[in-house]
Amino acid sequence: MNEDQEQLELLQIIPARLAITAMRDSGYKNTAYALAELVDNSAQAKANLIEVFCAESWKTINGRDRRRIDELAVLDNGLGMDAAVLSSALQFGNGERLGDRTGIGRFGMGLPNSSVSQAGRVEVWSWMNGVTNALYSYLDVAEIESGRQAVPVPEQRPVPEKYLHRSGDVRKSGTLVVWSKLDERRLTWKTGKATLVHVARFAGRIYRKLIGQNSMALRMVAFDDRDGVSFDEYAKPNDPLYLTSPSTTPPPFDDAPMFQKWGETDETFQIPVNDQDHTVTVRISWAKSETVPEDRTNRGDKPYGKHAARNIGVSLMRADREIDLDAAWAISYDPTERWWGVEVDFPPALDEIFGVSNNKQAANVFSQMRHFDWNHEKEEDESFLAFKERLRDEGDPKVHLIDISQYIIDQLAEVRAKLKAQTKGVRTPRERHDSLQPDDRASDKFKERAKEGFTANSDDEEWDSQAEQALIEDLKDKDYPKRAAEQIARAVSTRDRRTIFVESHSDSLAFFEIESKPGGLTEIVFNTSHNAYEGLMKALDAGVEGASNGDLVERIQNASDTLRLLFAAWARYEIEDMPNRQRIRISRHEWGKMAEVFLDET
Repeated sequence: MNEDQEQLELLQIIPARLAITAMRDSGYKNTAYALAELVDNSAQAKANLIEVFCAESWKTINGRDRRRIDELAVLDNGLGMDAAVLSSALQFGNGERLGDRTGIGRFGMGLPNSSVSQAGRVEVWSWMNGVTNALYSYLDVAEIESGRQAVPVPEQRPVPEKYLHRSGDVRKSGTLVVWSKLDERRLTWKTGKATLVHVARFAGRIYRKLIGQNSMALRMVAFDDRDGVSFDEYAKPNDPLYLTSPSTTPPPFDDAPMFQKWGETDETFQIPVNDQDHTVTVRISWAKSETVPEDRTNRGDKPYGKHAARNIGVSLMRADREIDLDAAWAISYDPTERWWGVEVDFPPALDEIFGVSNNKQAANVFSQMRHFDWNHEKEEDESFLAFKERLRDEGDPKVHLIDISQYIIDQLAEVRAKLKAQTKGVRTPRERHDSLQPDDRASDKFKERAKEGFTANSDDEEWDSQAEQALIEDLKDKDYPKRAAEQIARAVSTRDRRTIFVESHSDSLAFFEIESKPGGLTEIVFNTSHNAYEGLMKALDAGVEGASNGDLVERIQNASDTLRLLFAAWARYEIEDMPNRQRIRISRHEWGKMAEVFLDET
């Protein structure tokens, strides 16, 4: 760099070489997200066929020949661009659709930003009157770093034949974008096939509506000059609500929806912007009972269950294109979360309300709403309505999302209860009901107490077939599937149990209930609607399949915290009820004595 260049750089607010470095590290989650920006441009240009190519070559690495990606390219049959539009499309922040609120694009950053995040050079050919009249321009990171300020003036140049002759539909108009000078440290996957398999899965999800409506066909092709085409597939819809068919879901749900709609209709909300109301639609789905195997084994271990594990969260749809699958709304350690789906569909006019990022990878304001609590945000003695009015006066976008987020939270609580009922008794019958369980240990203690003379009326009752049938009906009333209820009742008979632990939804404020059943059986019924169940029992009782070490540690910590808070609640109850404090202390003391007996392993 000479002295004049150094002086010029000192006068620049953002020196070019620093700016391009920042733009290259602009935060695309992976190569698939970066390629999605190019697909967005093609969709906005009304292309009905978009092809993603990986051009590979063979290289010797550690003494072995391996494929490596030389170029990534996106070819479409859309409207094409003239010279002026092509030049602006390659400028950072000056795309043709910067202010457009009618479709997928608008930010004017997608083509240059996504391109330099993965490649050292991006070349664009575009034509509006036959491919032989294609205009060409490019960006090169090395040239920008050395001080080049302007986009090269578009000129006519032949489109590379290796892409044209492999295309399925070259029309009178279209665009080809080619990334080269690829840096393997920036590419998420090393080979063309691996890249395109992941891109197909990802694109099948974010463009599922356009693909499902036959508005877009998305083809993936990997090739090299030695072996020719090594991968050639079309993306299929990958619907996290599992209401679409056919789809990428494994059999038997590849040709039939795996989930069902929750409720009779979708819920809609109106949000006013610039004196015009815009509709937000929330749709919810949950797993069909057919997803539970007939042998009551864990459905999460099935191929379709593992597929669902990759589609957890609330899907944010903008102009028929998914912005994000926000997993923050799910309970990370709970396998149940893979069996529901939520989709929030909103128009581009609400981008600022939802906080859509300029690379269309997140809706930051909406994501905050998962843990939003107005009680923590309100001013002293401020009512809920007054709080919302203040947010509205302050121009806080969260005011428009409070009702939507609360609706989702409330509905998911009910969905989870239904899903829990669907799989009661699943964890394989022998493991759950016939092996030594706390039910057996508790039953032994009940019997020991009776032998020691500490009797209860139920100790003299005999278990018989009528009592067994009564238990089955009781469990079915508690939403246990018939087969699970029969297995539990059979285990009570064969193992001579005197007490069992069960679960049921209740509007009661009690964490658990004690119910005496025919045949001298005592049921301890945990209330699945109680906060203590969510924080303690469910956290510890959930399966570990798919859980990371961090998830397991978090579950144990949450359970420990919940247990401490339960004791704190007892302490507060005891000190507030002064007239009965002595009686409560005696009860606490006697319960502690009983706990010593039941927890004694000898």
